[in-house]
Amino acid sequence: MENQYGRHECGPSDDSCECFCHPGARSCPGCEPLHGSYKISRMGGGGEGSMNPAQILIPLWYRAFFSAQSELMTEKLKKRIDSAYGSTMDKLADAFMESMGKQWQAMVQKTSANQEFQEKLMKILGEAQQKQK
Repeated sequence: MENQYGRHECGPSDDSCECFCHPGARSCPGCEPLHGSYKISRMGGGGEGSMNPAQILIPLWYRAFFSAQSELMTEKLKKRIDSAYGSTMDKLADAFMESMGKQWQAMVQKTSANQEFQEKLMKILGEAQQKQK
């Protein structure tokens, strides 16, 4: 996870942290500079260490800002990559799609052949069982 103070060790699914960034966890020393040390009450009540809505929203806005900035940077790079390598990427995509089409057809044919073989086996086994009776 990132905050305005840089990176720290916990991630979005880190169970060792109980800040609003990581629900279901306990404490987050990495987030402490951002929103302080506290524990979220499981019952939703106030009390010692509980936060007010502004304390919860401000870090979320920081996270959204950095997320949006990263997305914008990605979009800017996409435009430049397309401009520089777009025709080559189109050819690569065409080659990939052609290959995948052939692989898909091969899988369908193999499945059909396997199904046909299984049906023949079942017929033979059924006939053998009839002869044994």
